[in-house]
Amino acid sequence: MDLYSNDNPNDVVISFDEKAKIAIKEYSGSVYTKEKKVFYPAKQKVKGLLEMPAGINVKTGKIHYWFYDWKNSFVVIDCLENLLEEYPNKEIYVIMDNWSAHKSYAVKVWSFFHPRMHLTYLPSGASFLNKIERVFSFLAKDVLLNSNFQTVMEAIESISNYFEKGGSIMV
Repeated sequence: MDLYSNDNPNDVVISFDEKAKIAIKEYSGSVYTKEKKVFYPAKQKVKGLLEMPAGINVKTGKIHYWFYDWKNSFVVIDCLENLLEEYPNKEIYVIMDNWSAHKSYAVKVWSFFHPRMHLTYLPSGASFLNKIERVFSFLAKDVLLNSNFQTVMEAIESISNYFEKGGSIMV
């Protein structure tokens, strides 16, 4: 919790996690219509799947996000390397949960060779302490609910547009 109040200008604190697998399908939500009742089938054909690791800079509110077809420890390493490039000459503290890919041997070895990157793990069962979870909640409410994307690319464009326009700023 001390990291969330870190005010050292040479430190960057990133709250990081992966959005649960996003299925590209028709999502229900609040629909206001007098003409008919809207029906969303419980089982429907999925048009594609999307993995979205993301992090929020807890000092500035900047959202860092990436899109992948899968998630594993090498995806986590790729995201961490992107953060190192984004913040040169800064100490980077990354807050993440205890998912096995976050604590894998590959991530530990990679972390050993990147001393500017400090990985901090939340206690088990305490994912609610990770600020990026609130961003995912806003993303689901603002973008995914009531959506009916036809392709994975359409979903990616909509999510990117949401973050680029400043959606879900959570400082």
